[in-house]
Amino acid sequence: MSVLSSVAEVAPAARRGGVVATRETAARVALRSLVVVVAFWWTATGVIFALERSALTRLLGLLLATGLAAWGARTLVRERDDASPRGVRRSFLGGAFLWTWVQVAFYGGWLVGPASRMVPVPAEAPSWSLAVRAVLAMFWYQLAMLAVLAGAGVASARHRNRIGWWSLLLFWITHQAACLNIFLGVENPGRGFFPERLAYLESYFGPARTSWWLPASVAMLLAFTLRAVVHGLRDATPARRQAMLLLAVLGTLGVFELSVLAVPATLPLWEAFLALRGY
Repeated sequence: MSVLSSVAEVAPAARRGGVVATRETAARVALRSLVVVVAFWWTATGVIFALERSALTRLLGLLLATGLAAWGARTLVRERDDASPRGVRRSFLGGAFLWTWVQVAFYGGWLVGPASRMVPVPAEAPSWSLAVRAVLAMFWYQLAMLAVLAGAGVASARHRNRIGWWSLLLFWITHQAACLNIFLGVENPGRGFFPERLAYLESYFGPARTSWWLPASVAMLLAFTLRAVVHGLRDATPARRQAMLLLAVLGTLGVFELSVLAVPATLPLWEAFLALRGY
């Protein structure tokens, strides 16, 4: 079952009630989706960077992220039968906070390992052998992402509101595409964003030239995003419209993140947070 067809299950109650969204409603929903997703993406990313300032801030960040993840998991379960725009937005935030917990645990060095793999490796061309070593260097992190994705999927399976799980899946797909692109080689892999304890991962960065996989992955994500926009704006049910536009904005940010990898310059998006981190 595709993402777009599954999201259609979000609002059967709205369809039975004959709710028809107007053009004005579509504009409001689109703007609300943009604000919710962009604000979360920018703020969460910056805060994760800033939390690496000291051992105390890393610990506090992990505790805060764990609390938010618990709220997110509870929200996914509580809203999984809520076929309303509000339920859709809350489910999205539930999934987003689960994803944030994994990222905080990773950047804080809590969920990386195993320790025997956390060392720099000699520079070499991308290969299957190097790819296996790169995965093993982040094995617990990769396993945690899959566990969170699987848990959210089981919790929301066969329920009407699954937008939190679809959002998690889109986060994961975009992240995996970015990792593969950086491994194969891009102009701007993002050196300097890793905290000191994770700097060894930069030895798995590919050559400073863009591989064929970057335009291919951007094209696939862009195709999904455009389809989500069309379905979201044309649908007459507010909950489905909200769900599709949230995914469309998230997909747009994914296209932006992947495209930045091809720009031979670092954009000053999180400079204030990096300055707060101190290194």
